[in-house]
Amino acid sequence: MELPKLIQSNLVDVTGEGQTSFTPFFWHVPKCAGTAIQNLYYCMGLTIANQVGANPKFGHNEETALVKFKPWKRYDWSVINVDTTTEEGILRAQKFDFAVSHLFDKANRGRVFAMFRHPVERLESLFYYLQKANWESTYHPEWAKTSLSDWAKTHKGEKNWMVHKLVNKPVTSLTMDDLELAKKIVREKIVVGLEDRFVESIHRFNVYSGIDDSSKERQSCIANVARVPPKGDKKVTNSDPHPKTKRGTDLWKLLAKDSLDVLLYEYVEEIYEQQGEMIGMTKTNESS
Repeated sequence: MELPKLIQSNLVDVTGEGQTSFTPFFWHVPKCAGTAIQNLYYCMGLTIANQVGANPKFGHNEETALVKFKPWKRYDWSVINVDTTTEEGILRAQKFDFAVSHLFDKANRGRVFAMFRHPVERLESLFYYLQKANWESTYHPEWAKTSLSDWAKTHKGEKNWMVHKLVNKPVTSLTMDDLELAKKIVREKIVVGLEDRFVESIHRFNVYSGIDDSSKERQSCIANVARVPPKGDKKVTNSDPHPKTKRGTDLWKLLAKDSLDVLLYEYVEEIYEQQGEMIGMTKTNESS
């Protein structure tokens, strides 16, 4: 089974062999601590290319040159006026040198890392969050009028979001072969993190991306974002509290039913352990 050409040519293998120049690329799976991770890298003093930089309210979205700026007065956080989270934003980046020197080409390929969470927990969080997140384009206030079990029966496409995105196929036509392809992409192209091993995962991302997190200031950033002591190894605190479904219950089984994402997540857990050995970071030496 071959990888899609765009993935094979534009993304570095997790082994990193033969690649001295790369662009760190965070694949944001919704409701998998993505906002926490972005805030972490803001705090660590890195400049981020995301939707913030192209937001019209900051006044740089129509600039014809690349601009680095601090969007919020109360934070010493920096972004550039390029949104790499949308196709439109990436196409706009072609106008700047940024597209040549920082987006993907054969000499400067993407090095991908991603945080994963059990898909049942992710679906549960998504259901409750989008009922009240009126600032999101995917806001669904009507979901507050239905139960989680009824919602799960009518929103089956959400169950396979990760596989759908990885193989670039409609959720209605996904097969077990697509699951195997998604596994191959994860195995060969993505350094994986687990939300319930948040601090440990962040350290892996930093090592993989060439980011030094050893300073007291950066360790403080990690601790503040995770809301645990810097050497702790606990799940990041949920910033959106909601009812939890107990594993093994009928509702849990309903949410997991026919989910290729659940099968992919179980594979990700295996890959997480393998990558720790490959990168030379096991649970013991990461938290020592």
